[in-house]
Amino acid sequence: MNLCGGEEMLVANSLVVSLVVYGVLGAAVVGVLVVLYLGNRNSKKAASMLDELVLDERQENRDGYTSVIDKSKFLGATGVCVTDLRPAGTININGEPVDVVTEGSFIKSGESVKVINVDGSRVLVRQV
Repeated sequence: MNLCGGEEMLVANSLVVSLVVYGVLGAAVVGVLVVLYLGNRNSKKAASMLDELVLDERQENRDGYTSVIDKSKFLGATGVCVTDLRPAGTININGEPVDVVTEGSFIKSGESVKVINVDGSRVLVRQV
């Protein structure tokens, strides 16, 4: 079978890609085997080496760890823009600064706004 120059290049490229894929898979298998070996050894040294690789600590809400601060208390409240909202910025509600976003419009500093929606940490406001 005669292969033209382009077809030979295609075959060579696919061979290189195959070798790279097999190399990555082989390295992954070796890595898994090393971790399993270190985890199954009964020596304290091996156990401490594996402990450094694994995070076994949990961050609980009762300990003060929270991923999102509940801002639902601001729903329906009115505040004053501390910064220009372009469309995100800061407003002041009862002396507390709150990061907010508008529906898309720009609102100048000093204008009054109302919180119309709270979704997680995203507070949506509209000019009043």
